[in-house]
Amino acid sequence: LTGFTIHGRSIRQVELDNALKSSMEDAMTLLLYEEGCPKNEREWLSGFYKSLEIQINSASDLTVNILEADMEAGILSVEATLDWTHPIGTRGSVSNTMTVIMEEYEE
Repeated sequence: LTGFTIHGRSIRQVELDNALKSSMEDAMTLLLYEEGCPKNEREWLSGFYKSLEIQINSASDLTVNILEADMEAGILSVEATLDWTHPIGTRGSVSNTMTVIMEEYEE
């Protein structure tokens, strides 16, 4: 059970890190195209959250705190936390904070 507890924590941390990175990249990609671009910030963040939620496959509770979101400036900063119960009955938690800033380049 101790092995499952330690292994479960590291698996969930990797799962959260990968899902968060991918979802934030997806959210920024949406801003690059006219077609399919979210109409407002609420729609944009909803799409981000749905993308993140789909990628979390473990039996965990997902909490997302939006620290900063600005579609016009291309900034998204979030803190995500996964909470679950270990096989031995104790609660576990992992979290990650990530910020993405879209830059425009001149050709």
